[in-house]
Amino acid sequence: MNPDILNNLETKINDGIGTFEELDSVCSQLLGIINSCQKTEPQLATKANELMERLRPNWSSVSFQAWVIGEIL
Repeated sequence: MNPDILNNLETKINDGIGTFEELDSVCSQLLGIINSCQKTEPQLATKANELMERLRPNWSSVSFQAWVIGEIL
């Protein structure tokens, strides 16, 4: 696996994710890396898991709820 993929995903996360589609894409890629690299490249899987944790929302925050409502409507 190319570690640049993780760097690109981290840049997207740091720059901010503006749509549900972007969030879905980033999460799907991170999950794919976690699943495919656990045994062969555990350091990449660990980094992907750390990035995934950064995306975990505060479900009760007003800003997160407003974002979800905006995406639904």
